[in-house]
Amino acid sequence: MAWVLDASIAIDPLTASHAFTTILSIAETQKLTAYDAAYLELAMRLQIPLATLDKNLCRAALAAGVKLL
Repeated sequence: MAWVLDASIAIDPLTASHAFTTILSIAETQKLTAYDAAYLELAMRLQIPLATLDKNLCRAALAAGVKLL
């Protein structure tokens, strides 16, 4: 588990401000959990690909134009 200490982890300061607006909207419209919708919102906002094996999240990401790894 030493790799965890070496990982460059950043906390997005804007996610909390999107929690009750954009993230909940994505969760409702895409039929996702708020947890999955938060990942999708972050990928959309930062215009970065999303790594997931979750079928519902993959479907929602593709529908939103988010690339998958």
